[in-house]
Amino acid sequence: MTVQKVAIHTLGCKVNQLESSFFLEVLTEAGYTIAGRGEAPDLTIVHSCAVTSRASFETRQLLRRARRANPAGPVVAVGCDVHVELHRMTSEALATHILGNGEKLDILQWLGEPGTFQMPCVAVTPPRSLRGLREIRVHRMALGRSRAVLKIQDGCDAFCTYCIVPHTRGCSRSLPGPAIRSQLDRYLSQGFHEVVLSGIHLGQWGRDLGPANSLASLLRRLKVGRLPGRLRLSSLEPLEWTEELLRELRAIPEICPHFHIPLQSGDDDVLKAMGRPYGARLYRDLIQSLRQAFPDSALGADVLVGFPGESPSRFENTLHLLQEIPVTYLHVFPFSPRPGTPAFSLKDRIDGSTLKARCAALRDLSVRKRQAFAASFTGRILEVLVEKHEAGTPLWRGTTPNYLKIDFHGPRDLTPGEKVRVRPLDITPGGLRGEMVHGRSGG
Repeated sequence: MTVQKVAIHTLGCKVNQLESSFFLEVLTEAGYTIAGRGEAPDLTIVHSCAVTSRASFETRQLLRRARRANPAGPVVAVGCDVHVELHRMTSEALATHILGNGEKLDILQWLGEPGTFQMPCVAVTPPRSLRGLREIRVHRMALGRSRAVLKIQDGCDAFCTYCIVPHTRGCSRSLPGPAIRSQLDRYLSQGFHEVVLSGIHLGQWGRDLGPANSLASLLRRLKVGRLPGRLRLSSLEPLEWTEELLRELRAIPEICPHFHIPLQSGDDDVLKAMGRPYGARLYRDLIQSLRQAFPDSALGADVLVGFPGESPSRFENTLHLLQEIPVTYLHVFPFSPRPGTPAFSLKDRIDGSTLKARCAALRDLSVRKRQAFAASFTGRILEVLVEKHEAGTPLWRGTTPNYLKIDFHGPRDLTPGEKVRVRPLDITPGGLRGEMVHGRSGG
């Protein structure tokens, strides 16, 4: 076949990014090439997100732009926003192929089906009908990074009142342990020194399997075999930090001391209205205990600002909590009403100027906490996983086990994926800057 060029635009979470890498791999194996900068693609894929109204808007923008750039070529919409905006995508003729989360991994098969903007090929399974989790095999060439992501779970059963994800990703589904072990061994054979265990609701891993299982037991089984030099976990909810899990984490030297624990609000009334099954005191105690158990750990938090009914005093409760506890960075999101969720119809929404001011206050706090955390490591010798050479500079960029980004001077013969020892000298807006010290850490 004539070589065709493909462009993939990915919005949203790291799971979406991993799945887009899978698209790229199977399309490359089928003879497609990546469209370079300035090149018009023959095929455009928009991997959508529906978490916020902004993400849905950006999805539609990308689809319209792709259609204008190649009026006769295929434009494919895939992912979460398809489940929310299917009628709009078809009525506005935004894509030739529309694939839901249950169909998108078979993208090559669906591209063989006829589809036009007026008569799109539509394949969207209702999310609550999704069962089982398919293993995603992604080669190094598709990831293009020093770390690999291993998706072991998808979907969510929590149904927080503001969240559209259970309506787009479906119920929680787990990849069985043997398939996880197989994929981990594959990444090891490809030379990856860091693997991230990822999922939409990672802490629910194993509950749907027969017999039911847990993330702690999975870690216990994985450590019997070979592990990468670094094993990182994605986000875990506050109530999922069991004593058993903490015991397993402390027993695995390869576990990265970098944990992300969503908070959403530091006010108990707001948490209850959100459908979050914990209070501010539990969150405070958890963060303190994690800091004691892992003294050098990076501890991140998601914060949802402006939930309906978030009065000034309730916002102050969130701000004060985050000022006092040793979190090291924040992911701050303004409330975005999503059709189909209970919070969509709630009154007492926060006006735009107040919402912006509250987000700005928390983001400023995040900057100060992140910089203070980075500054505490200046002068120490840190293990750094080399990621890339900074174009146009003599610097390399890498990441520490606790996810500090560091730019450093090093020899030209370094390679991405190598581990080196670096002494940070000062902080930068993006992390740290330092110098490589004699000797390399190896794999």
